[in-house]
Amino acid sequence: MFHRFSCLLPALLLPAAASLAQDKPAADPARAFFARGDVVTVRIRLAEEARTSLRQNAREYAAASLRIDDTEFPAVSVKLKGAAGSFRELDDRPGFTVHLGKAGGTQRFHGLQRFHLNNGVQDDTRLCEWIGHDVFTAAGLPAPRVAHARVWLDDRDLGLYVLRESFDRQFLERAFGSVAGNLYDGGFCHDVDEKLEKDAGDGPDDHSDLQRLHDLCAGVGRDSERELAAAIDVPAFVDFVVLERMLGHWDGYSVTRNNFRLWLPSEGGARFLPHGMDQLLGDAEADVLDHPPAIVASAVLQQPAFRKRYRERLKALLPAFSPARLVPRLQRVAAKLQEALREDGPAARAHADAVRGLIDRIRSRHDALVRQSKAPEPKPLQLAAGKTHALKTWHPAAETPAVELARKSFQGATALLVQCEGKDTAMRHGLWRTHLLLARGRYTLRAVARCQDIVAGEGGGVFLQVGDATSERLGGDRNWQALACEFEVGEFQRTVEFSCQLHAAAGTAWFRSDSLVLERRPD
Repeated sequence: MFHRFSCLLPALLLPAAASLAQDKPAADPARAFFARGDVVTVRIRLAEEARTSLRQNAREYAAASLRIDDTEFPAVSVKLKGAAGSFRELDDRPGFTVHLGKAGGTQRFHGLQRFHLNNGVQDDTRLCEWIGHDVFTAAGLPAPRVAHARVWLDDRDLGLYVLRESFDRQFLERAFGSVAGNLYDGGFCHDVDEKLEKDAGDGPDDHSDLQRLHDLCAGVGRDSERELAAAIDVPAFVDFVVLERMLGHWDGYSVTRNNFRLWLPSEGGARFLPHGMDQLLGDAEADVLDHPPAIVASAVLQQPAFRKRYRERLKALLPAFSPARLVPRLQRVAAKLQEALREDGPAARAHADAVRGLIDRIRSRHDALVRQSKAPEPKPLQLAAGKTHALKTWHPAAETPAVELARKSFQGATALLVQCEGKDTAMRHGLWRTHLLLARGRYTLRAVARCQDIVAGEGGGVFLQVGDATSERLGGDRNWQALACEFEVGEFQRTVEFSCQLHAAAGTAWFRSDSLVLERRPD
């Protein structure tokens, strides 16, 4: 089953362009452009009617004209793009999807009919998506290709952007040589248990293929290797999860069930594709050994043989992360970006500082990966029915401004404080979180909390949360009161996150530190 990956390691040492050279040149006129790494100048021109349209309906295409370097594209279509963290309005610094053929035009940009201009607002280097493509390609897995652009919107210089290949029919032909099947967009924090939006492909539109994959993964036991291998390209999927985790792609499929595409071919196994890789390598110590919560990843990696392969691939893919391989390649691309910024001194200096920080993170991450690849398998907490485990290590997280989080003594007890100092009706969100690796079973997170002057509408208040499960919500003024959040781990083991939350326009909450416990309920 795994024979086609037996000689992968030497390919890891090839430049990404060398691995791309295996594609059929006649079918891929963009190959040379992406291999060169040009920084192009893109000028988007909008009529007032198109501006109004994009302000009112940002996700709908509007008419535009385009100039890329010396080439004019007089009739194109553009719309705004970006998710919760990266979306910007038209009058800010928006990201764009550019479609050269939607209005009937026949011109192509190096063969591309559609491409994206990502604003990079969550990546000061504009290099994270390039790193993601480089590492996935070095491992022999398809990923959208990346170049860079200096973007102008009419007479406004928007700065340095990431020019990225689209997930569309052209991508499917390049990556898989076929459009027979369905390419699904994972959307925002969705998994295969939902009706994902179809991006491309000639497969049926009834989501029956997606339903079959979900039903298989939801019903697996620890002896389901054969069924999973028949429905999923397991070698490719294991490498996909390994690379997401090694890259610290916390906002990807295996960790957050976000930012992915899923190719379900009419014949052959399911393939996952990386997306939204603009926040890589943020945490040098990000764990690669805990059990992933995503439905397909959990189903595959609870199989002993596939988990064994996962550990083997952690070591085999380490050369792709070697600073000796990755840093010089990154520096060559960064030098071209510096050249594009040379007339803007402050921007060039800020970018150079960000690149130095990224290089430091690459080195730190590689050191951490070497250590983790040698570490023993993590063991889940062993907790007998009816027994409790004290949760002592909590970390603060303010999801919005004007939130205070602190450990304070209150009425003789140490407590976790969350306080919203709102002067308007906007909802604010602060929380304390921790996590544990748990074995299959039924559990209850318990705490004693109190609150004062809580102003919260529906869905707000003071509460505990574990995954999709929540406790009772407290509001207004309440003295110390017990809260309980019941949940279940259906897999053989899973890393579970616990949180103590305040979601309100104003008010204060306390959670007694000595009351925060996990209880195992009888199965």
